[in-house]
Amino acid sequence: MPVSVSYSKENATKYDRIFCLMSKKYRIPKLLLKALAIRESALNPEAYRYEKKFWKTYLQDNPEWMDEDPAKVSASWGLCQLMFVVAVELGFGKDRTGEELCDPVINIELAAKKLRLILDTLYKYKTPDKNFMLLPIEICLSRYNGGGSGNPADDGTLRTQVYADKVMKTWAELAKEEAECNDD
Repeated sequence: MPVSVSYSKENATKYDRIFCLMSKKYRIPKLLLKALAIRESALNPEAYRYEKKFWKTYLQDNPEWMDEDPAKVSASWGLCQLMFVVAVELGFGKDRTGEELCDPVINIELAAKKLRLILDTLYKYKTPDKNFMLLPIEICLSRYNGGGSGNPADDGTLRTQVYADKVMKTWAELAKEEAECNDD
């Protein structure tokens, strides 16, 4: 069964080397990173989405960000649709341009780093134990997409369960078609 998102077949393997490098560096499966990029941008490194609601809710009155260009700092960029402010939290310079987040190496590395940090935090605070009906990777994906606050909710549900399910499905479909990284 083919992956259920339309994306460039040329790009399907174009970024595999980067996915492998970051997979090994951050201990995140290559095909999970690739599934996330397929779901986020259909493997389009130039993908961009301005998040007006994010600006209004979190940044416009925040002294750290209120003097910045909303179209830069309240936007998702690149293959893995990283929010600029999240990239800054991960060590990307605040003085850099959003367009630099469209560099596949930078984008995939920061996404892998974010996933690793979320997973490490989940285990540190025993979140999977408290929400035993959810897979840790489901919680991780949901937090990647929708933030960590109240995710999962007290009742054990994920705010962005549909997103997590779609990435998990794409990951499973990719696993039928291709392998993880070689050890070379």
